Amino acid sequence: MSDDILLQVQNFTLTMGDRVLISDLNWTVRAGERWCVLGQNGAGKSTLLKAIAGMKNQLYMHGNIQWKGKDLPLCTPQELSKLRAYGEQFPLGGMGLRSLDIVLAGQSPWRDQFPSGQYLDQAMAALARCDVQHLADASWESLSGGERQRVSLAACFAQSTPVLILDEPTAHLDIHHQIALLDTLVQASESCHQAVIASLHEISLIDRGFTHALILTGEAGGYLLGAIEEVINPLNLEKAFGHSILEATTNTGIRVYVPA
Repeated sequence: MSDDILLQVQNFTLTMGDRVLISDLNWTVRAGERWCVLGQNGAGKSTLLKAIAGMKNQLYMHGNIQWKGKDLPLCTPQELSKLRAYGEQFPLGGMGLRSLDIVLAGQSPWRDQFPSGQYLDQAMAALARCDVQHLADASWESLSGGERQRVSLAACFAQSTPVLILDEPTAHLDIHHQIALLDTLVQASESCHQAVIASLHEISLIDRGFTHALILTGEAGGYLLGAIEEVINPLNLEKAFGHSILEATTNTGIRVYVPA
């Protein structure tokens, strides 16, 4: 197996009751690739992300998931925590915890490898990347939805894993922080070959940060996947979202997709 292959999903089928969400998915994620996962509400995006992250009951899954050539069920929690960081769609914190505590908790798998002072520096740097360093000592309960999202993303960045799995990372964020987040993901991917897998509803952002797409069409578990230029177009987006889509190009050359 190629050294740059981080995740392989083979002959994977995902069901929910009598409904087939994804049928016979074969998908490979390599270092440095940035995948957006698209589809309507209920198409299976969040469930798929939890499945590949090892956080979903195996009852509704058939097929094989491998991390760096090792079958997912054989990976220990410690191994998985050093391979992928997972960001929730609706981040949960804890009563009495500060933003800084949330980020430091995400670094626990690496505790035996670096001095404690270095962990603190890395945590503060991650908070700064997400523009919430000024909230380091703020309690989780006091944060707005967008601030919680950015603290949760900082916790993912602080883990320094080969893969980031992010469920709706741009949700709750204003335009400025949506673009800043995508710029941060691109920078990390290009400089450190970090792979990104993120579900997305803001189709206008697809061309700003992603190299590949997995589109869940909702047709008996159907899907499309490939490089952005191969699979992202108005016709395929209409299949995914059930609505007419228009394509335009900005004066900076970015393709933008909007509802017709």
